[in-house]
Amino acid sequence: MADFDVVIVGAGHNGLTAGCYLARSGRRVIVVERGSKVGGMTTSGFMIPEAPQHLVTPCAVDVIFMRGTGIIEDLDLVKHGFKTCDPDPSYAYLHPDGNSIALFRDPKRTAEDMARLSKADGKSYVKFMEVIDALMDIGFPFMNTDPGRPNPRALVKMIGALIRHRGLRAELQNIAAGTADQIACEYFEHPASIGLLTGIAAITGPIDEDGNAAAYMLFSLMHRLGVGKPIGSLQSLSNALADSFTASGGAIRLNSQVSEIIIEGGKTRGVRLEDGSIITADSVIACCDPRTAYKLTTPGGIEKRLVTRLEHSPANRSNCAPMLINIAMSKPLSLKRHQDMRHDDADLNKACGLIGTPDQVRNSFATARRGDISKTHAIAVSPLSNWEPAQAPAGQSIAHVYLPSIAVEAREGWSDELKARTLQGITAQLSEFYDGFDAQIGNFLETPMDRAKRLNLTNGCVTHIDFGAARTGLKRPAFGLGGTKPVVPGFFLGGAGTHPGGGVSGLPGKIAAERVDRWLKKSI
Repeated sequence: MADFDVVIVGAGHNGLTAGCYLARSGRRVIVVERGSKVGGMTTSGFMIPEAPQHLVTPCAVDVIFMRGTGIIEDLDLVKHGFKTCDPDPSYAYLHPDGNSIALFRDPKRTAEDMARLSKADGKSYVKFMEVIDALMDIGFPFMNTDPGRPNPRALVKMIGALIRHRGLRAELQNIAAGTADQIACEYFEHPASIGLLTGIAAITGPIDEDGNAAAYMLFSLMHRLGVGKPIGSLQSLSNALADSFTASGGAIRLNSQVSEIIIEGGKTRGVRLEDGSIITADSVIACCDPRTAYKLTTPGGIEKRLVTRLEHSPANRSNCAPMLINIAMSKPLSLKRHQDMRHDDADLNKACGLIGTPDQVRNSFATARRGDISKTHAIAVSPLSNWEPAQAPAGQSIAHVYLPSIAVEAREGWSDELKARTLQGITAQLSEFYDGFDAQIGNFLETPMDRAKRLNLTNGCVTHIDFGAARTGLKRPAFGLGGTKPVVPGFFLGGAGTHPGGGVSGLPGKIAAERVDRWLKKSI
């Protein structure tokens, strides 16, 4: 008998989610993690030497994609200490002239706020959301199910939504084929309205690629489910998952770098760790970067053509990738003109502030593709300590600054001098909108290649494999590699490189667990 039924490589939220479902089904499961704590890209910690009491969140800051999946409820995460808050408004576009458009939980209130700057846009938002809600009704059930084995209930929901929204067929086809930039400009006329849309769409990837307008489902998610900011940072999600997993009988082994996923005799046998020890198992789920996972397999264990196919899969292929900076400040962070110019009681200081006109958003991607660094940027500012003061010492603050697009490979090379110069320009731009950034006492800045090194990601790609029509469903991460049948008996993928993709949802892990459980029932 093998040591375990399943070895899971990577204790990120997907790996832990997979472990929870398998352990609850009675499987003997162990999760091995190269880091010193659980979380992967959902880890947080005190990572600024000059600001040891400011909590840094290097990657994502909310669980909007996980809400509505049922995972939080299935795994009793609240019981294990997971709590969230929902600032309302959740996002706010900050126009250079001091005006703003707030994204409220109530779509009608959002439309009314947009109408202050353009009555036509306020009316258009209602029509826009009718289409996006229809897209959500059709698309979300697909996201929540294994594309190779659709859940009957999900199919019924999808078919019902297709029939119910058949009058919007042309509009839905346009959304599915168009770019996010195109759709924003089709529906809206005021630059602030377009800026709100392109600013949010940019968070998910380039706004000028065909088919990426589907990112606007985020609006429907936020209106229906809220944004979900974890109390205690996103680390609290990973900790709750780990507690749920171990409570179900699962084992976690930290500081354990996998050197080989053992494939012998046409079957998966387990993993070999860097210290030479071997953990035998009937199956392995690799929740790491899929290209990294394939490189870890025993040479010759997987057909060469399939290995080559994955090697050519895109990971930040366009040279555009997010850059994330956590900035610790010795005084509170607050907006200048924009809050004073509000006509209502909306507190923009707790919202994620979107900075960047539509042209600045477009330019941020165009500049990154050339390998250059723009003078101004598209930026999303999450004021972490404004919605949870405990993330910074009293009277101080910390902000999560997200640039949707920066050059993966900078033309002049990512030297310390270039990082400092880039940060100086970003801080200057932020200071035109917020008070507090002039009181910086330290920062955690991570370029895409810094992220690649820290998290073992190809080109620092947070979604592991780029999104696109050719990389969805069973074609994610590549054609022939995303199906329910493993390419080698017992070897499965389960991270952001598989369906439905990136974002903190836990769905890749859940789907992988279901596939492995079925495979084990048939094979053993």
